[in-house]
Amino acid sequence: MASHLLQEVQIPEQKKVNTGGMLPCCLAPAEGQVVTVNELVDWIKKDKTWIEEQLVKSGAVVFRGCDVKTAEDFNAIVEAFDYEERLYTGGMAQRTRVVGRIYTANESPPHVYIPFHHEMAQLPTSPSKLFFFCHTEPTKGGETPLLWSNSIVRRMQQECPDFLQQLEEKGLVYQIFFGDEDIPEAFIVRSWKSLYKVKDRAELEAIIAKEEGRIKLEWIDGHGVKIVTGPLPAVKWDKQREQKVFYNYMVMNCTVEYEVLSKDKEAAAFENVTFGDGSSIPKEPVLICQKIMAEEKVEFKWRQGDVILVDNVAVQHSKNPCFSSRRILSSLVA
Repeated sequence: MASHLLQEVQIPEQKKVNTGGMLPCCLAPAEGQVVTVNELVDWIKKDKTWIEEQLVKSGAVVFRGCDVKTAEDFNAIVEAFDYEERLYTGGMAQRTRVVGRIYTANESPPHVYIPFHHEMAQLPTSPSKLFFFCHTEPTKGGETPLLWSNSIVRRMQQECPDFLQQLEEKGLVYQIFFGDEDIPEAFIVRSWKSLYKVKDRAELEAIIAKEEGRIKLEWIDGHGVKIVTGPLPAVKWDKQREQKVFYNYMVMNCTVEYEVLSKDKEAAAFENVTFGDGSSIPKEPVLICQKIMAEEKVEFKWRQGDVILVDNVAVQHSKNPCFSSRRILSSLVA
């Protein structure tokens, strides 16, 4: 067997998935060995194909126990893979550029729970992969749970097959309201100006016109704009693993209390996403889906210096409430 700088090690929370890998795959140096950032970067360039093989099997690969300390270190690791960058344009959360290709992760308040999702799945195009880096390890909460997306499809085929069939046949439409100004204390803190980095309506309308009808704008004078996306597939085919994945924002949109105009927040949340034909999403199957996610998840616990590469097609992620210091940085791949 070929020798690699980092070897696969077991961690308590990982789960075996149906491709034979462990979610997540954790790679670390031999006990007592110190691996510098430069050594890690050189190894990634040399052994990228082998690392990607582990990613296909496991959906996520953790690089643990290396001397990774700064955003600059993280940027060097990301650049070593030589992937095309995916900018966060159209993403709903507030993120700030730190250095190079590196941004903060979601800047919502630490105590806020972020439901499971594929990154930017509410848009016509989304990242293929995600990088995260633990700059400051949380000591109370703050885990980043991972979820094998195919497991949701398989469980829903058993527990609510008719609903799953509707999702596959109709797809989903997302309708999300964005105000004129950022609201830092809200889950969705971005205004439509921040969302697309524009100054006025005309700039936004010019950008959306390039989407050829896949994204529409409904202006609400004095309040902001409703951005309507879709219909988009709710279940996709993962070509690398030859299986279906639950690739959508349904649970996210039905769970989060977005900034809405309606006083009935629960009703408004279920208006944020509909079937592709405009019909309403019933509540019960969404609750079943939430239950499945809770039962299938992997509670990934951060350690200082961890870098994780996540396949955004195969794996969903979320964020547990955090009650300690926590700083996670991120980078997106086209």
